[in-house]
Amino acid sequence: MDKAQRLSVLDDLIKLETVNDREEIVANYLKDLFEKHGINVELNKYADNRYNLIATIKNNDGPILGFTGHEDVVATVDDSKWNYGPFNPKHIDGKIFGRGSSDMKSGLAGLAIALIELNDDPNFNGNIKFIATVGEEVGEIGSEKLAKEGYADDLNALVVGEPSNSSSRLVMEQLIDNGLVETNGAKPETRIAAFCAHKGSVTYKVVSHGKAAHSSMPEVGINALDNLITYYNKQAEYFKNLVVTEDDVLGTTKPSVTVMNAGKQENTIPDYAEMTVKIRTIPEYGNDKIISELKDMIDKMNQENPRMNLEFQLKSSNWPVKTDINSDFIQLVRDSYKDVLGVNILTVGAPGGTDASKFVQANHDLDVVVAGPGNESAHQINEFVFEDDYLQYIDIYKTLAEKYFA
Repeated sequence: MDKAQRLSVLDDLIKLETVNDREEIVANYLKDLFEKHGINVELNKYADNRYNLIATIKNNDGPILGFTGHEDVVATVDDSKWNYGPFNPKHIDGKIFGRGSSDMKSGLAGLAIALIELNDDPNFNGNIKFIATVGEEVGEIGSEKLAKEGYADDLNALVVGEPSNSSSRLVMEQLIDNGLVETNGAKPETRIAAFCAHKGSVTYKVVSHGKAAHSSMPEVGINALDNLITYYNKQAEYFKNLVVTEDDVLGTTKPSVTVMNAGKQENTIPDYAEMTVKIRTIPEYGNDKIISELKDMIDKMNQENPRMNLEFQLKSSNWPVKTDINSDFIQLVRDSYKDVLGVNILTVGAPGGTDASKFVQANHDLDVVVAGPGNESAHQINEFVFEDDYLQYIDIYKTLAEKYFA
């Protein structure tokens, strides 16, 4: 494709309003685009109007490289505060503005175009599986379904096109200084980066069941909030030990209590209280171990106190992702960036999660890199991607695939 065609594909995708829903319109757009170039496509239904897409080019029985990105975007927050319509892409001063331009319609478009251009190249002899998912922004629901159905089982390595850059080198340095990007002491030469690892997460709710009573006679009731606070303090002690373990790229586990609710009336002892917790996890202290220890702690508290009635509800478990920073695959990634950009990039730990969590949970031996043209404007008003970044990442993806199958 020429430059105008490459830019047109991204514009077309940004125009498709897929705010946590309606991803079928992106799947159908990509299906038509791929089929025009003779690429095999499968649509995988998650729900009405929500379809994952799998496109494959297979030239031999050798290893398979995966390309993946998600079709959904987050809400626009407040349309009136955007300088331009969030779904009306604008090209201004080298930037492309629009919801999803950074996270991650640009990465999705870049991977799709790379797949097409590799397929059109008679000298390319590799195997690539392109996976576009629904609902990444609301719990990685599309990738979870595909992983359970075996779509990641035959992959040897995976390129996730999520944003991995910053808008300036200064911003990159600030992200590193604030601990949002982990570099293990390395200093950046550029604002461009790739992620060889990212934390996982365990999200859960603890519910305390009590017995309502008039506040003038609290002894005849069971205060659910009091019991929840007792658990809160016990959990805080557990967290102190949890954060001692450290990963060389991702740092420490990060637990946070994010929501607490109890009571409906000021003169009534609350019979119900709940808290929601999110723990950002590392490979050295895995999700399953944390979940088991929390359940054991709650079971023990319930057994020791007959007035305690605590319930553990797991909301989600997304595994941490890590590929050895000195592995052949990550070195190949660095070499690909160097060939296209002419600079050395950092391969670092990412602050947020991706669909790779679900795919790695199904395929433990999967090498993963998160590499995409977006930046920290993701999820913000006036989200943008640099036009040059988008175009260069297409070439990075192609170079990476060519090296992988060399």
